[in-house]
Amino acid sequence: MKIIIAVPDFTREAHLKNILPGLLAKLNKKGAAYKNIKILIGTGLHRHPTKKEIKYNLGNIPTAVNVHSHDYKNVFYAARSKRGVPVYLDKLLRGVDSIITIGVVEPHLYAGYSGGVKVLSIGLAGEKTINATHHPRFLDHPGTGICSIKGNPFQAFIQETASMLPVEYSINIVNDENGKILKIFEGKPGPCFKKAVNYSRVIFEKNIKKYLDVIICDIPRSKGANIYQASRPFNYIVNTGNPVVKNSSLILVKATLEEGFGKGLGEKRFMKKMLGMKNPDKLIEEIKKGGCLAGEHRAYMVSKALKKAKLGFISKNAGLYKNKGLPFLFFEGHGEAKKYIKENYKNPATYRLKNAFTTILNY
Repeated sequence: MKIIIAVPDFTREAHLKNILPGLLAKLNKKGAAYKNIKILIGTGLHRHPTKKEIKYNLGNIPTAVNVHSHDYKNVFYAARSKRGVPVYLDKLLRGVDSIITIGVVEPHLYAGYSGGVKVLSIGLAGEKTINATHHPRFLDHPGTGICSIKGNPFQAFIQETASMLPVEYSINIVNDENGKILKIFEGKPGPCFKKAVNYSRVIFEKNIKKYLDVIICDIPRSKGANIYQASRPFNYIVNTGNPVVKNSSLILVKATLEEGFGKGLGEKRFMKKMLGMKNPDKLIEEIKKGGCLAGEHRAYMVSKALKKAKLGFISKNAGLYKNKGLPFLFFEGHGEAKKYIKENYKNPATYRLKNAFTTILNY
């Protein structure tokens, strides 16, 4: 038996060092030799993790188990989806007998909820596949959205692609806002994901009956290393069914930003678009007409957010990004941010999100 265990990249806390040793021992006890098991990290178009990051996140696993990071160039053509998307997948998936997925179920801007088999269909996909699914044709569809599953073409693509593969088992983790495990769901991929989503909705989706002037967002350190990842909470706030912001609202994200825009292909494309953006309307119009590549889609979504609120970061590295022509506010600390808020807002309705990726506000 050739077995693949597909795991998400390390921007998501999947508690792999706690889960993998027991899972591998169980597979071995059932007759799967360690040398026939591969762990495949679904990085999509993002950078590969370092050896140090792999060792830290995977923990103590048998040395006979091979660990690979996905290479979006090392793919094979599998099929064409119902919506015409060319499906390119990691070559290591070809000829495999059984696949196990491990994922973190939390709100996702396009898939509705992450986790499930997304680690295969997107995390282990080729560039052409990711470009096609991160295009306005998908992003602007009314069914594509945060916490949206039913009628969501992005989620439908994920499920359709996974159905082409021998996915036998899924492990889905639901974390609290601090990244600690709340519950783990295991079993057949479809039912397992559905149960995890239903459980997650109660925890993550929150209604508040007021509009907010200022929202300050804390995010996990792993998601705050670069502007690409740290910009995502802007859309998690403005792209809900009933956003709690007004045009004058201010959204600030606390992040380290030590990697700049980020080091992967998608992050570099995002940087180029953001640095060249003259105003949000022009970039939106340009991409609506001519489309975009994966990575550029993040600039498209940020531009949409800029039309609904003021956006900024609180970061010790803020000084590196000021005066670069970026459409964000940068504050080097809370004191500087508070001064700006005091000067521009009178008695502002303020809200603090402990984890902007796991608390979804609706009016």
